[in-house]
Order: sequence, then C-alpha cells, then structure tokens
Amino acid sequence: MTNTLFSRPFCLMLLGQVVSLLGNAILRFSLSLYVLDLSGSASLFGAVLAASMLPTILLSPLGGVLADRLPRQKIMYTLDFLTAIAVWNFGLFGQTGSTVPPAALLFALSAIQACYQPSVLSAVPLLVPQAELTRANGLVTQVSALSSLLGPVAGGLLYGFLGLDAICCVSAGCLLASGVMELFLRIPFLPPAPGKNRPSPLSDLREAAVFLARSGLLPLLMVVAGMNLFLSSLYLVGLPYFIKVTLNLSSQLYSLVEAALGLGTILGALFTGLRGQKLSFSRSWRYLLLSVLSLGAMLPALAFPALPLLSWAVLLLSALLGMTFAGVFSILAQTHFQTVTPTSLLGKVGSFVTAAATCAMPLGQGLYGLLLDRLPPWGVLLLSLLACLPLVALSRRLQKAP
Repeated sequence: MTNTLFSRPFCLMLLGQVVSLLGNAILRFSLSLYVLDLSGSASLFGAVLAASMLPTILLSPLGGVLADRLPRQKIMYTLDFLTAIAVWNFGLFGQTGSTVPPAALLFALSAIQACYQPSVLSAVPLLVPQAELTRANGLVTQVSALSSLLGPVAGGLLYGFLGLDAICCVSAGCLLASGVMELFLRIPFLPPAPGKNRPSPLSDLREAAVFLARSGLLPLLMVVAGMNLFLSSLYLVGLPYFIKVTLNLSSQLYSLVEAALGLGTILGALFTGLRGQKLSFSRSWRYLLLSVLSLGAMLPALAFPALPLLSWAVLLLSALLGMTFAGVFSILAQTHFQTVTPTSLLGKVGSFVTAAATCAMPLGQGLYGLLLDRLPPWGVLLLSLLACLPLVALSRRLQKAP
C-alpha cells in the first residue's frame, strides 16, 4: 500500500470500475426496454425487474466469502470476461422474440454483480492508506452513481438509434477492456497456511455474523437498512406518485426529480472526496438528520398543493439535498465498517451490509405502495419522517459510545 490516494493500483481499479459499471448499466437499461417492447406488459416488466434484484440479496454473502478466500483481482477479471462472453453470445443468439433470454441475462448480470462488488469494496481499504479511506470510498461511490445516472441515458439513446445488437457490442467491449485492465491489478492477499483446513463457506458467514454482533456494528447495520426501508424507498415509490398523481404533472418533470436524486448521490460523494479527513464518523449522524429533515420541507408542499409547479420545485430541491446528505452519511458509515473490520472479514461483512440494505428496498417499496392507497400524501411523508427519527437517535448514540 502506498501513502497516497491516487496510487497506480487504486487508479487502475477505479478506471476498470468506470468502464465495467457503465457498460453494465447501459446493457441492463436496454434489456429492460427490450423486455417491455417484446411483452407490452407492465406487470411482466415489473416482475422481471423485481426478480433481477433477488441475486443481489441471495448471492452477496457468497461474493463476500469469495472475496476473502481468493485473490480479489482474479475474481474481478474472471467475472468481467465471463460477462463479456455471455453478452456477446446473447447479441448473436439471444434475440429470438421471446422474453426468456433477456430476462435470464438480466438475472445473470445481477448474480455476477453480487459476486463482483464485494471484491471491489473490500479491496479499497487494502489499496489506500486509512487516512484517505473516506475520500477513496467517495470516489468509488461517484463512479457507481455516475454509471447509474449516465447508463440509462446512453442506453436509451443507443437502443433508440442503433438497436440492441450495437449495445451488446459496446457492453461486451467495455467489460472486456475492464477485465484486461484488472489483469495488471495487484491487490494484497494473504493465502491460508499450507495444510491448514479451511472452514466451510457457512462457517465463514457465521464468523462474520458473530463479528457484527460482538463488534457493535449490528445496530449501525440496522440504521443503514432502516434508512433504505423508510427513506430511499419513499423516494423511489412516493416521488413519482406525488408528482404524477397528487400534483398531476408530466413525466418529464418527474424525470428531472429522478435526475436530482442521482445528482444528489454524486454531490454527496464529491463532498466527502473533497473534505476527506475533515469528516468523521462521530459526527455523521448530523448528515443523516439533515437528510431526514428534508422530508419536513416536503410536507407543506403536499399538504397545500395549490401551486403545483411551486410544490414540484420544493420536492426537487428537497430530494436533491436529502440524497446529498444521505450519500455523505452512507460513505462515512461504509468507511467505519471497513476501518473496524479485520482484513480477513472485509468481503463477508461488506456483503452482509449490501444484502441487508438491498433487502430493505423491496420491503419499503411494498410498504409505501400500501400506505399511498390508504393515506393522504402528507400523511405518508409524516409517517416516514417519524419512522426515520429513531434511526437518527440510534446513530447518534452509537457514535457517542466509547
């Protein structure tokens, strides 16, 4: 490990992430459009997208075990090469007019990412000095957020003008280029001692769970999952309902709010990257509180929607600030997890965090779907605000503990 943030290994890994995630995001968005075009069914479209989230929940722990057992760069380039081959084959043989091949590829992409990302996240503390870990996590988050923001835009344009064949070529090329870069990546790895019996994967996961419980990190994991359950899910389900149904505004205006959510994540990552060592986990609860209070600004906009465009502007600004502050808290919490966790458990503990946070999202989306059918919009917002405040209090108590 070098004493600078922008060391050759970290820059190489980051560049590989830019190429790999962008190619993946372009393809995933285009495949979802292709499924919708083939089926013409919103319910099938939604079911395919929901099912594609399952591998992230189910296989992230396996990805964590692999990240701690094998050289991380080998996992990364092997999965990138395998994904490139799968995408290329789909481009040649998968466009049969049936929704099964694209749905299967979406499922496979999600499964591969579930096994891939733990290696990336657990590699960050091994490639940068601890003093630069917050900035490094901010940069990794920026890459992911930019890919999520630009991928659908690029995917929509390429799909509309060039078709799925061209997208498969672009995506496979991106993944192949990422894999080649990762061939030259060197991430510190300590192999097991010769002759030593290696515990089973289940024992590995049990060890990580015991560590989370004994280290005091389990309550923080509950806070992270709870914020996805009550805050992030509200943004994903509530905002389109508030804008299109409550305020009766256009899809174009909603798309700007969704873009603001992505921009907020990027701004939060940029802020942590710039501030770096000046930010501390002991004060991160304040950013969480500011994120929750952004919901309070939305309350009057929905309780008194006499001027729809003014209410929309309030929702847009509140969503932007809320995601910015939530992004700062998320990066500081991730850095704390990595700092406290032993190197031998980095992958497994990180995968538990990912699985818990991901699992909370569909639960929250279902919850808000039910609430919006039974309560006025301002009532749903108020419930979300009240549900998040105990999480802020728990976070503050954890950060004040010795």
